[in-house]
Amino acid sequence: MEFRLFGPLEVDDGDGNRLDLGTRKQRAVLARLALEPGRVVPLDRLIEELWAGEAPAKATATLQAYVSHLRRVLEPDRKPRTPPRVLLTREPGYVLDVTPGQTDVGRFAAWAADGARLVRQGRHAEGARTLDRALALWRGEPLAEFPDLAPAASARLEELRLVAEEDRLAARLALGEASVPDLEALTEAHPYRERAWGLLVLGLYRAGRQADALAALRKVRALLAGELGIEPGPELRRLEQAVFEQAPELDPAPKPSPAPDPVPAPVPAGPGSGRLVAREDELRVLEELLARARHGRGGLALVTGEAGIGKTSLARAVADLATARGFRVEWGRCLDGGTAPAFWPWTRAGLIPPSPQAELFDLYDAVLAELRTGPLLVVLEDLHWADASSLRLLGHVAGELARTSALVVATLRPEPGDHPEQLRETLGALAREGRRLPLAPFDASGVRDYLRLRDVAADPQELLDRSGGNPFYLTELLRLPERERHLVPPGARDVIERRLARLPEPTRDLLGAAAVAGREVDLDLLAALVDRPVEEVMSHLEPALAAGLLTQPLTGAADYRFSHALVRQALDQGLTRLDRARLHLRAAGHLETLPGADPAILAGHFAAAARLGGAPKAVTYATRAAAQAAQRHGYQEAVQLWELALDHLPPGDSPERCRVLTELGQARRTTGDAEGAYRDLTEAVAQAQRLGDRDALVAAVSVFGGLSVWNWRPYGVVDEDMVAILEDLLAGDLDDRSRAALLGTLGIELHYGPRRAEGERLALDAVGLARRSGDPMLLARALNNYLIASFVPGRNPERLAAAEEMLAVPGLPREARLVARVLRMSCLLRAGELAEWSRDLARCEQLLHEVARPELEAMVRVAQTADHALHGRWAEAEALAEHFPKISFGASLWGQEARRLGVLYTCRRGEGRVAELLDELVAAGDRPLMGLVRPLAILASLDVGRTEQARRLLERWGVDLREDWSADFFFPVWGLVAAQLGTPDPGEMYERLLPIADQPIVLGTGSGALGCVHDVLAELALRLGRTEQALGHNRAAIARHRRLGLAYLESRSRARGAELAP
Repeated sequence: MEFRLFGPLEVDDGDGNRLDLGTRKQRAVLARLALEPGRVVPLDRLIEELWAGEAPAKATATLQAYVSHLRRVLEPDRKPRTPPRVLLTREPGYVLDVTPGQTDVGRFAAWAADGARLVRQGRHAEGARTLDRALALWRGEPLAEFPDLAPAASARLEELRLVAEEDRLAARLALGEASVPDLEALTEAHPYRERAWGLLVLGLYRAGRQADALAALRKVRALLAGELGIEPGPELRRLEQAVFEQAPELDPAPKPSPAPDPVPAPVPAGPGSGRLVAREDELRVLEELLARARHGRGGLALVTGEAGIGKTSLARAVADLATARGFRVEWGRCLDGGTAPAFWPWTRAGLIPPSPQAELFDLYDAVLAELRTGPLLVVLEDLHWADASSLRLLGHVAGELARTSALVVATLRPEPGDHPEQLRETLGALAREGRRLPLAPFDASGVRDYLRLRDVAADPQELLDRSGGNPFYLTELLRLPERERHLVPPGARDVIERRLARLPEPTRDLLGAAAVAGREVDLDLLAALVDRPVEEVMSHLEPALAAGLLTQPLTGAADYRFSHALVRQALDQGLTRLDRARLHLRAAGHLETLPGADPAILAGHFAAAARLGGAPKAVTYATRAAAQAAQRHGYQEAVQLWELALDHLPPGDSPERCRVLTELGQARRTTGDAEGAYRDLTEAVAQAQRLGDRDALVAAVSVFGGLSVWNWRPYGVVDEDMVAILEDLLAGDLDDRSRAALLGTLGIELHYGPRRAEGERLALDAVGLARRSGDPMLLARALNNYLIASFVPGRNPERLAAAEEMLAVPGLPREARLVARVLRMSCLLRAGELAEWSRDLARCEQLLHEVARPELEAMVRVAQTADHALHGRWAEAEALAEHFPKISFGASLWGQEARRLGVLYTCRRGEGRVAELLDELVAAGDRPLMGLVRPLAILASLDVGRTEQARRLLERWGVDLREDWSADFFFPVWGLVAAQLGTPDPGEMYERLLPIADQPIVLGTGSGALGCVHDVLAELALRLGRTEQALGHNRAAIARHRRLGLAYLESRSRARGAELAP
């Protein structure tokens, strides 16, 4: 049987016959179930979606009729009173028991994923064919007959289609097909998809239409700027630069040999996997109660907690245990709304016939007789909605359960329900007879376990804050794409809105106003927002407390707190824009009158009321709050506040906008967001130039030389425009402080170009000016600039002295101390002062707890890998290297991937496993801005005996012997290449490396560690026919490694010496 959901709904019976599915609503039922093949769709969700929230009184009966008709259509040969095999009833709803492969939607998703995987592996022809098959299934829009049935699922499928189309066209490009008409049509239909534009540009370029490719880039830049007010992303910007330069990487790559299929990953545990999180104690109690029931001592358990807390999941887990132990298991679910017939859950559980004719007490006795036929588990769900008769029956049988072999597990929420008085009476009776198991929300540990069980990478603390630890809300959040997790998931919104609908109208109105105030609710502020007495407000909030939507914190200044951030967000989004703006303006006005009001909160309220005149005050308070945040080292918060200020300034050039852009760029740079900082500072520079404001221009360009352990330009890039601006400013009149700052900045800017040595001299001049100024912070900055500008072979003694001087500057803030220590560490490592280097590393690890800067944490972690690698602890070094992208989360500084590969090469070389890394190194060497790893790829080819490949790579890439911070590592690497291939010139490499013979070979702060340079000199001397020199360098390497306490490297040098010995 095959189900087709693209276009009009169609079902094929397997013999080529199309089934008549009946009326539109009946067809909609099947379509909704077919969207989730093999998964239970709850009854209440089906009703909600089919009738769009306006279900008739007999919706359940109507739905059951539709299901009955569909069963006859799907299984016409099924005999009467035999269970269905396709459309099944499964608590708490229905399931279409077919595989995803029996639906065109399921096949499409699987083939699209397979095609994408093949394209990533370089198997472009197979990938293109697979994606063609997937896209051929798209006969029309999904659920075309029912556009309002499941809009989120339709949108997800449309996104999958567009990604598959892009993957298909990318594969065609890789196969040498330009596909320009298809790409033009795609960008015309979906003009904001930057990947599609990038593919079009590449297709045009490869078709020999470079001018058209550049025109396409101009078109998308204008479109994004004009329509969205944004710049193209980094990939498009890099592509634009490559097209301008006619970069070789734009040419089609040689076809790689097919990669083997990867080993399939294990299927992650899902909601139905049987695994529970943070419910082990409760399950153990229920397991004990099952054991007692089995021996004739039955009982009752009440599983309590808010909606979505996991009551049903726990009940299912105990039902699985009961089934495995031979229990009969029956389920009954109470219905919301007070419309269910008497004894409904007991009837659903099969303990009472559908139309009981017996007298009441005879009926009670009949139920008790059923309970005595055990072992039996009865699950009664949503007891708070139970009819009064069912509650009285439960109260009656509870006292008899101890003399049966039955366990009754009832779930309920802390809500008054449809029969509050009877519910209170029954619960009072059950308190004497039953065991109550309240389920608490997940804590941080529970969220981590939940994510680990489902093999999901996400920030557990952020998800805890958003979900409040509620498993249902957590699941719904994870259903959203990561970029949309700031929204309220549709499923969670439905649950929240149903809970709100049961509250009195004054309570709902108060909660809407409270949502504007934030997650924490101050009673006086709320009373001011609604202009009501405090006592009246408290009275109206009681139902929200009872429903668990609000809590009253035991500590802290807040009077109330929303139980979940999602509840507050859903309420806030339910307000009209005008009502929301008015409430925010009223809140801001009230808070402004209070002493010590938080400027960040005031900025947020005034910003939300910008359309009502709040924008100027939003800017005032945001700039004040941003400065305070930076003083507290809250740099990410400062970025957000400067962004808020920028968004609420009037458009156009102005001194204030220029200042805010400069401050925002400074804040972004501090968080490690180099790309964002560059964008803001470049705009600040341009505005300052247009305004003719020289002071503002100096302030903006000075940020480029601020506190840092690294040159934040991409490797090999010199910004000639910035160099020209700096030189123009330095040619004019400047005070010594500004001149020192600009000289140091220029020194860094020149580092990657032919004027590097001049830049070093300028940075040294800046240090002289700063020393004479008597300003300690200016001196620290100038020394920092010099340490970056002078990072070349042969300068280690001068750099170590500069780092020592920087560290000794009086009153140095913690961040500057950490920067100085990291820079000093790299010098100590090269000097072979490993004991002092280890002490500095330990101090840096301590300082990380006080300084929240991703860039600095990343560099300290890099140094830790060097410690492991130098001592041959490969597993530890590799584990740290693989975490570099996570460690640097939020930082866009160049070089994370190059650092990772440097560490991995060091480890794999030490373990004799270089072959595993070779393909990745070669692929990286072909990527833009990754030329740094090319000598490693060539050396790795030689390591595994692929000499001809090494020669081809050398011919393709050439030799790059630029003097910069990487030369301490890559000059020795080139030396090892020269010793085997004769290129670059072995004699020249020997002379270059001789002055640093004793120095350990490390990359930057420690991204790679290959022993000391004597090892390389020995190989070069051997190549030059100087055997005695080679032996001398080998002995020197052994002695050096012994003095440094590097046993692994010493033994490696000894082994090489034995090979060299005559």
